[in-house]
Amino acid sequence: MPDPIRLDDQAVMTVASISRAMYPHDTLPDEVYARVAAKLADAAGEDAATAAVISTALSTLTANDQLLELPEEVRLTTVASEAGTEFFNLVRSLAVVEVYSDTRTWELCGYEGPSFDKGGYLTRGFNDLDWLPDPEDEP
Repeated sequence: MPDPIRLDDQAVMTVASISRAMYPHDTLPDEVYARVAAKLADAAGEDAATAAVISTALSTLTANDQLLELPEEVRLTTVASEAGTEFFNLVRSLAVVEVYSDTRTWELCGYEGPSFDKGGYLTRGFNDLDWLPDPEDEP
């Protein structure tokens, strides 16, 4: 197993910027997106091939602050141009989990979190689908 890698601040900011471009929420703090960088470092520590993909991509993207200095629209286009690459797919798969499992994102989206400790969803207003026809009334 390879040694865990440590991403420097520039790499963390780059991964956070890429993650924000993929899953944009203006009011979420950068710390939510920076969580993706920590998971990326963990993934690199588990597999040498993954570490090489991450290292190569980040060295290209962080060269002379290339990505971070771009205007937001150009950054989005740059990130989109990487769609389908191994690095892009890795960041996307980690970002969707890390961004949307953060309680700050839940608050932003109006999600109250797991319901088991609140007695489930049915007794909390989620069984009032008055805008759908009642299945018992259908032929």
